[in-house]
Amino acid sequence: MKNVIYKKAGRIAYITLNRPQKLNALTIEMIDELEKIWEDFKKDDKCWVAILSGLGKAFCAGAAIEQLPKGKWSISQSITVGDRTVGPGKHNIWKPVIAALHGYVFGGGLWIALECDLRLAAENALFSLPEPKIGIPTSFAAFLPNFVPTAVAAELLLVGERIDAQRAYQLGIVNKVVPSDNLLKEATSLAERICQNAPLAVRAMKEVLIRARNTNYRKTLHLTQEVFAKVYESKDVNEGKKAFKDKRRPEWKCK
Repeated sequence: MKNVIYKKAGRIAYITLNRPQKLNALTIEMIDELEKIWEDFKKDDKCWVAILSGLGKAFCAGAAIEQLPKGKWSISQSITVGDRTVGPGKHNIWKPVIAALHGYVFGGGLWIALECDLRLAAENALFSLPEPKIGIPTSFAAFLPNFVPTAVAAELLLVGERIDAQRAYQLGIVNKVVPSDNLLKEATSLAERICQNAPLAVRAMKEVLIRARNTNYRKTLHLTQEVFAKVYESKDVNEGKKAFKDKRRPEWKCK
């Protein structure tokens, strides 16, 4: 069974995370498939808009814990599992990508959603950055203020608690909250409306929007690498993973 379903219908590409039994938690195999899909969508002149969604009870619960990096750690332009990138950001895709979000939108799942251009949330969607609860920093922490005010970013990152779809809408994380049964229909309607516009104009506007925002990307990545690597190599990371597996509260040692 494919980890990601990829279908095209007219001008719209449908990309669906397909590990419902694991709440679409991201594995290296899954990310390898996504990488190929992003490149195919980018190069296919017949597809003008993509819709990213997830099967089952959740959009994406984040990275599969067992596949988080071990030992020496590094970060690239997009959040990683091992050395694989997750979102569409690094691929310079100037076509619009819509995220259709439901259930858990946690950790890396939230980052994929943020790297999309427009986000629709089902009424049952929950958003969270729970990484510090298992002893690791959220790898895209430095970039979160690109999407929400700094105080809100600090709350999401430092507290790690869940927020519901309505609060995500109030904070500007999602564009619209829709009934769960209508999520994909609403996303398709939005994609169709975008397709009525001149594609070259749409792509040009997205390109300057993203490139202007990412002017100092490399410096920020270098800083993130320098600060976070020490945490990933700490004993607390191993304790966090073990506690998560054992379903108990971690015992942090700060070393």
